[in-house]
Amino acid sequence: MAVSLPDTHRLGELSWTQVKQLAEQDPVVLLPIGAIEQHGPHLPVHEDSIVAEWVADRLAREHGHWVAPALNYGHSGVFRGFAGNLSLSQETLRNVTYEIIEALVTSGFRRLVIVDNNGGNVGPVTGAAVDARRDLGVLVGHLYPWQLGYALMRDVYEDPATAYGHGAEPEHSAMLAMFPEQVQSELAQPGTLASPAGWTPAGYTEAAIPGQPVPGTVLWDFSEISATGCTGDVSLGSAETGKVWIERVLGFCAAYLAEYDRNTRAGAAPAEAAAVPR
Repeated sequence: MAVSLPDTHRLGELSWTQVKQLAEQDPVVLLPIGAIEQHGPHLPVHEDSIVAEWVADRLAREHGHWVAPALNYGHSGVFRGFAGNLSLSQETLRNVTYEIIEALVTSGFRRLVIVDNNGGNVGPVTGAAVDARRDLGVLVGHLYPWQLGYALMRDVYEDPATAYGHGAEPEHSAMLAMFPEQVQSELAQPGTLASPAGWTPAGYTEAAIPGQPVPGTVLWDFSEISATGCTGDVSLGSAETGKVWIERVLGFCAAYLAEYDRNTRAGAAPAEAAAVPR
């Protein structure tokens, strides 16, 4: 006889018999994946992980989904020169992500969305999801909160090109809104880039090429061109701006999950293919 489930949205708080019962209801399960890497002198190294879990937790609580226990380690190869970097290889992250997906499917879950909050994770994590589609027949969704913030917040800043950056906007503001007790803004330092080897750095792994309108790729460690680990304007952080980040990013994620839910429900009619212009 079925019994009611505990008043929770966290998969890890259930017993195995309750997990079995939940899987029979065919819920959407969110899997947070983060990273442990530097974000400048003023932000914690587990930032990507706690934000991924915070976003997933709130979405599940407010929209009737479930959250699997988080994978807090990711791939942060470009930041290995900074203390506190606890990075998995791309191969390891891909394998672990695939095996977690496989285990969730074995437990009876078919509708999975990864809340992945680190750029270095995207290749391995989405590669695992593509393999899961081929091998297991599940359609895995993917949300990247930090990237969504960059896309959805441009109108908030006078010059996004100088405001945006690692440890700067909009993540500094988002952290002030979500985890103010873990932000030490007084320790923030300007995000300047310089190369003693003569390059003119233009980003994490990019350098200006004289006479060319686009930069070129140079695969250095970020510590070789940044003393602070930051890029962008760290002085612009504010909790008020962070509240805008929360509203917009969670708004997009909620809309995405509603569309995922609608199109992956058992018995959902396949969407008609859009006409291709000829």
